[in-house]
Order: sequence, then structure tokens, then C-alpha cells
Amino acid sequence: MSGALKGFDRAQCVRFTADARVGTVGAVAQDQIDDAVAEAERRRSISDRDLSALVQHFGAVVRPMCQEWALTVERWLPGGAGTPPLVVRRADGSAAVLKIAEPGALDGAVRVMRADDGIAYAGVLAWKADRGALLLEQLGHVLSAEAFTLSSQGQVLVPLLREAWRVPLTCGRPFQSKALDLLAILADLGPRYGSHHRDVLAVATDYAEQLAASETAEVVCHGDPHAGNVLRRGGGWALIDPDGFIGERAYDLGVVVRDASREIAAAEALQPGSARPMLLEGCRRLAEATNVDPERMWRWGFVERVTTGLHLGWYGHARESATFLETATLLANSQCAGSLGI
Repeated sequence: MSGALKGFDRAQCVRFTADARVGTVGAVAQDQIDDAVAEAERRRSISDRDLSALVQHFGAVVRPMCQEWALTVERWLPGGAGTPPLVVRRADGSAAVLKIAEPGALDGAVRVMRADDGIAYAGVLAWKADRGALLLEQLGHVLSAEAFTLSSQGQVLVPLLREAWRVPLTCGRPFQSKALDLLAILADLGPRYGSHHRDVLAVATDYAEQLAASETAEVVCHGDPHAGNVLRRGGGWALIDPDGFIGERAYDLGVVVRDASREIAAAEALQPGSARPMLLEGCRRLAEATNVDPERMWRWGFVERVTTGLHLGWYGHARESATFLETATLLANSQCAGSLGI
């Protein structure tokens, strides 16, 4: 396994859908923890990625942390990469979300969220670094539950990202080429999970090489700002699960573009050949709102679409993987090289 893949983790592989509803409390708390551990084991069993250490850590830590922080577990959430987040009730009766990761895995995210101080990101309520235990404010439903198009999602995400990009560079992970990381994923996972999409892999590799040749350090990127990582907070919205690496604004916006799979498929079904122009127009609008190069955004979005499909296959989510790779094929078949004409 390459070094880039060893540390590569994406919330988009199973969306973090932390809505505000809660379940039974009190006497069934122990059963809820057992259920969460069983769900973590189930995810480990279907994943080609080795999640054994993470799942073992989750099982060993979750109950002691609930006792230490006086938390009652109400239910686990159908999201997170590897182990499920938990909706919990604190001693004062307020709701929160508990995440457990291996020590070190969430350090960067916590640093970014604390620096943001609850403006663009979910608020940090408690943090135990040596246990990898993070307690966050509970938020509402995901953006994708009420905004179904790239245009409507962009209206929320652009101002949120502008605020998120204000986090000082000193709080981000040191700059190293994201494009080179994605090239490593294409080379490693492509033959295993993209063998039926060789043309798409070739286009993604070409784009990633172009990006790597001119990549710059601009801001602390969220790293995965899709509509499932934006949750309702009162009358506004908040981001969750930042990767917190230093990179380009165009990268974050490329992830926003990447997440339009349903819209792409619907446009193509209604009028063959219309998906690519629709997505190009989405890039233009986002570029105008952020002063970012739309062609660079497009290339990041395409590479992310393909590597996300491969990564989903690695985690055992074949149907979701196929959606990303098939929509990448629709886009690539329209025009594989040259100027995008944006």
C-alpha cells in the first residue's frame, strides 16, 4: 500500500448524516453501544481496507469515554469512515455527537475546528487526544436533504468555504501535493476497482499530472465539502469533518462539483449529451463567485470523481463506486482532451 493511501480517509465514502432526531435513552444505552460496535464490525467485514485496528480501538474506547464524559448513547449514525458516530445525551440533558478514531487521526481536524471557533465548522465540546475521542455540537439535517442541485448547494457552500478558508495557514497540515496523492490512488486502486473504466483513468491521470505541475499553497482546505458534510445549524449551516490540509481553493470547489452525480445522470437521461455543458456552467458560476479558475476546478472535480469511485470500491460500496465512475465516463466521453471552453 502506498504512503498516500495509508493515510487517506474520506468522509464521502459513507456520508455523515447526523440529523437531529434521537432515540431511546437510559436503560438501553449499553445495547446502543453494543449495536454501534457491531456496526463497526460489519463495516470492517465488507471493506478491502484493513479496518481491524480502528474497529478494535473503537470497541475498547467507546464505553469508557461515555462513562468519563457522562454520556448516554441514544443511537449510532449511518455515516463516518470505518466506525459510526454516536448521538449522545450529556449530563445536562443537551445532545451531542461522539466520534472515536485512532489517536492522531483527528488531531488536524480538531485544530482547524478550534481555530475556526464555531463560525464555519461544528463546535468542539470536548477532546481527548490520547483516546481519539471527539465530542461535537449536534447539528441538524444535511444540506443534500433540502438542496438538490449544484446551484442551490453552491449558494450555501460558497459563503461557508469563504469563512473556512480564513483559518490561519499555521493551523493546517503542511503543504504537500494533493495531486500527487491522487495520482498514487489512481495507480494503486485503479487496476483493482476501475478496470472497466480505463479511458476514465487515463483522463484523470492526465488531469492530475497537469495539476501537480502547478499546484500552490493558498488556504487551509476543508478537503471534502460535499453536501453531506454540511449540516443545518439553527437558521444557518455548518461544515463537519475537515481534512485541514493546505492546498488550493479550486480543490475544495472541485469536490463541490464532484458531488453532482445525481444531477449529471438526470440531465443525461433527459437529454443525452447535456450533462457536460450543465456541469461546465456550474463551474462557471462557482468560479465567478470565488474568483477561482474554472478549468482548474473542473480538473480537480474530475480527478476527485474518479478517485472517490475507486475509494468507495475499496471500502466495499460497489453501487456507490459505480455511480461515480459511470458519471465520470459520461463526462469523459464528451471531450477527453484540450481546452474545456469554460
